Amino acid sequence: MYRLLIVDDEPVIVNGLVQLFQENTELALDVCKAYSAKEALETAKRMKLDILVSDIRMPHKSGLQLVDEITYYWPHCRIIFLTGYSEFEYVHEALRKSADNYILKTEGIDPIFEAVKKAADKLDEENRRRIREEKAKLHFQIAESVLRNELMQRVLGGEPIQGVLSDARYEELSFGIDSERPAFFVAAKIDRMEETSAKGTNEATQRIFNNDLPPTFASEHAVMEDGMQLWLLQPGAELLERFQDGEGTQRLHWHGITVYMKGILELVQNECEQLLGASVSFGISGNLAGRWETAGSQYGSLQRMLQGRAAMGQDMVIVDIEKASIHEEALYEPGRMKQEDLKQLVIDQIHGYIETHLSGDVSLTAIAEEVHFNPSYLSRYYKQMTGQNLQDYIQNKKLEGAVQLMRHTSLKLNEIAARVGFDSHSYFTTFFKKKMGMAPQDYRNAHLAGGNKGKVTDGKQSDSNVKNSKLIAFSFETYNEGTALLYKK
Repeated sequence: MYRLLIVDDEPVIVNGLVQLFQENTELALDVCKAYSAKEALETAKRMKLDILVSDIRMPHKSGLQLVDEITYYWPHCRIIFLTGYSEFEYVHEALRKSADNYILKTEGIDPIFEAVKKAADKLDEENRRRIREEKAKLHFQIAESVLRNELMQRVLGGEPIQGVLSDARYEELSFGIDSERPAFFVAAKIDRMEETSAKGTNEATQRIFNNDLPPTFASEHAVMEDGMQLWLLQPGAELLERFQDGEGTQRLHWHGITVYMKGILELVQNECEQLLGASVSFGISGNLAGRWETAGSQYGSLQRMLQGRAAMGQDMVIVDIEKASIHEEALYEPGRMKQEDLKQLVIDQIHGYIETHLSGDVSLTAIAEEVHFNPSYLSRYYKQMTGQNLQDYIQNKKLEGAVQLMRHTSLKLNEIAARVGFDSHSYFTTFFKKKMGMAPQDYRNAHLAGGNKGKVTDGKQSDSNVKNSKLIAFSFETYNEGTALLYKK
C-alpha cells in the first residue's frame, strides 16, 4: 500500500479530496492530509511518503518549494500539482522539477484519480526494476564468488595461471592479480573460537584481514574446499621498490616482504583474539612469480603444517614456507611424534636459537619467526610450557655468557658486552650490576684475585679481592643452580 499526502491551504478542498480517495475502492491508499507546506514537512519527517498531491499557490511556501523539501527526505516520491491557474511559468517549473502531472482544479476529480493511479503504476514498475537489479547484483555477487573460488582452486590445483585467466568462463570476472609480477598467497585456519557460528567467525576474520591489509597490496580472496580462507596478494610497485637490496639494484629482497607480511598477520591475529575470541593461524607461500606451478604443492605443505600444529595444541601460528624445512613438515605428520615431545621440541628450538644468536637479535619477533609463532602468543606459550618468562630466560643466558667470558677469556669488557648482545657498554654495566650486585670490572677483579691472577698492591694480593672472589663465586653458583632448577620444571 502506498501513502498519499494531499496538501492545500483550503481545508474544504483537502477534506473533499481525502473523502473521495477513501471512497475509491480501485485505489488502495493510505491517505494523509496537510493544510500548509509547514504541516506537510512535519508529516514528511515522521513517515514515508509515496505520492504527493499539492496545491502550487500557498502562503509562506509554495508547492514548488515544498517539492524540494519532500524529495530531500523521500527521493522516490511521485509529484502531482494542483492549481487554479494555467500559467506557463508554473507549468514550466513543474516540469523542471520532474512532476508526474499538472492538473487544473477546474478539471474535476477524475483526472486527479487517473494521475494518482499512473503515479502508483510508476512506483510499482520502479519497485519491480529495483528488485530485478538487486537480484541481478546478488546473483552476480554469488556467481562472482563461486567463479573466484573456482579459479583459485584451479590455480592451486596446478593449472597454468595464464591459461586459467584466459578461460572465457572468467572474462566478466574482475581479477586484480598480474601473473607476470611478484605475488604470494596467505592461507588462514581458525584453530579455536568462542561459541559463535563458524561462518560468522570466517566472515569477521575476512573483514579484519581486509581492514588491516595496507592498500599497497592488491588482493583476491577465496574460501577453499577444505574451509580454509586464502588471500592471493600482490605488492604494488612502490612497495617492491622499498624492498630492493640496496640502492641502484633491481634485486628484490623477498624475505623483507615476507617479514613485513608477518607483522600485518600478527595484527590480524591479535584483533581476532581480542574482538572475536578466535585463534587464527596463517601460512605464507613463497614468491609465485615464474613458479605458479608450485602453488598447489606449497598450499598442501602449509595446510599439513597448520593442521599438525593445531593438533598439537599450538595456536596463533605463522608458518613461512620458505623458512620451514621438509624435516619440520614431516615432524607434524599424524602419529610421528607424541604431543609432549613436540612441545619440548619447540622449547628446545627456542633455547637453541637463543644460544646461537646471543650476540644478535633475540627479540620476541626474531624468535617467533624461527618457530613460526605469533610473538605475543610465543611469550604466553613459553611461560605455559616452562613456568618462566621468556625474557627472564634470555637475560639469564646473557648473564651466564658474560660471566663465562669474564672467567675464561681475556676479552675486554666492551667486547664481552657485544658477545652477549649489548650495543652499549654502559647499559651492559647497568644490567650486570643489577643482576650480580657489582660492576663487571669489580666482578672480574674479584674472580682473578681468587685465581691468583688478581691485582697486586706493593707485591701482595689484595685481601679484599680474595674475599670478594669467594663471595661472588658463591653468589653466581647459587644463582645458576636456582635458575637451572626453575628451567627443569
